[in-house]
Amino acid sequence: MLTHKDINNNDKIETMRMDLYNEEVLYEYETIEHQYLGYFAATGFFSVMLWFLYDFSDDGIDVGEAIIFGGGGTIMTLFLIFFASADIKRIYKFTKNGILTEQADIVPEYAYQCIRMIGRVGVVVCLIAVVFVGPMAFIGAGASALLSFKLVNFRLKPMIFETLYFDESVIIKSSKINYITIVPNAQLLLSLDGIFCNKKNANDIFNTLRNFYPNGHFYEVEEEDDIYSHYKYKEFLHPMDQG
Repeated sequence: MLTHKDINNNDKIETMRMDLYNEEVLYEYETIEHQYLGYFAATGFFSVMLWFLYDFSDDGIDVGEAIIFGGGGTIMTLFLIFFASADIKRIYKFTKNGILTEQADIVPEYAYQCIRMIGRVGVVVCLIAVVFVGPMAFIGAGASALLSFKLVNFRLKPMIFETLYFDESVIIKSSKINYITIVPNAQLLLSLDGIFCNKKNANDIFNTLRNFYPNGHFYEVEEEDDIYSHYKYKEFLHPMDQG
């Protein structure tokens, strides 16, 4: 565990950070954060595309416009549904010196297959549209081909975050949103962390943190805003942390 005397010991901090990947995992928790904003964005975007199609239909819509607004709107709508609304899975691995957090979006395999299929169909449609629209349709064909080829082996890679325990820290849990924040009493971003919990494991994670922060200041509040207005949070939050 880091202490105030280690703040400027970059060699020790870096060694402990790298050791996190080889240390025994003492506790492990998995949490799921549901995302809904993408569904609203997809609905709004698709509605706008339908409005454009309706508006242009007054003057007589041609094949090129139908491809641009219909095909493009469908692809973007599906992208927002599958990717922008993907649930977030986090795995917290507690070791003796810190926490490794693996974060990844949960995107079903059929989402990738659907996007690839649309891209391939788009190539064919745009090539056919050349007959009706002219050479400008090659732009759409190229974009669809690029989308299709780019997504053949595309996978969202998980992100990994590292947190080192700091001796004097404040740990505050919001019971309403099941969120825990960890703030060290030092300008050390590597010891600053936020843990997204689920209702079923929020208390378990909070109690596990007590094992690794024997000198920590633990508090439970109701609302998320109560965390940031807490006197101990303000006391420990340093200017660098706020940036």
